[in-house]
Amino acid sequence: MKCYRILSATGQDRPGIVFDVSQFLLDHSCNMADSRMAVLGGQFSLMLLFSGLTEEVDSLAADLEAFEAKCGLRALLLEASDPKEAKQVPSLPVRLEVVAMDEPGIMFQIAKVLERFQVNVEILDAHLSPAPTSGTTVSSVKMKLAVPQSVSLPAVKEALMELAGKINLDILFQPVHE
Repeated sequence: MKCYRILSATGQDRPGIVFDVSQFLLDHSCNMADSRMAVLGGQFSLMLLFSGLTEEVDSLAADLEAFEAKCGLRALLLEASDPKEAKQVPSLPVRLEVVAMDEPGIMFQIAKVLERFQVNVEILDAHLSPAPTSGTTVSSVKMKLAVPQSVSLPAVKEALMELAGKINLDILFQPVHE
């Protein structure tokens, strides 16, 4: 029977980690379905959904400790569902981009608005970088959101724009045509 798992792993960044992870999956006849990988503060971090027959996934799980030792990664394996069978709330995909002078609490304030409207954050990508002319630290956030059909899209946008005015954010909020 086919089953799904999430492999989460972190470790000191180096060339070859993606090779090692993909080889580990292949050695156990498992297939990567979806993934996110990034280098954060010199540490390589990955989260990936994979599938395989139950006995193959069980074999992979049994070899996880050896994989960690060989690759210098700390890994965690979690049960997951077939993405096609996951319960989904009818929603509209929306892109949210935010740029602001960095200061603590920006993400919290944005998340507070999204939580109030029960908007789900499906993907979040955030970076700090120096502004080209002033060198001031700028926070840049890109998100893919799922706004429930029962929620007024203009109401969410208005609440975000109100926040933008209060804490000096530049916001782009627009539906995504998938």
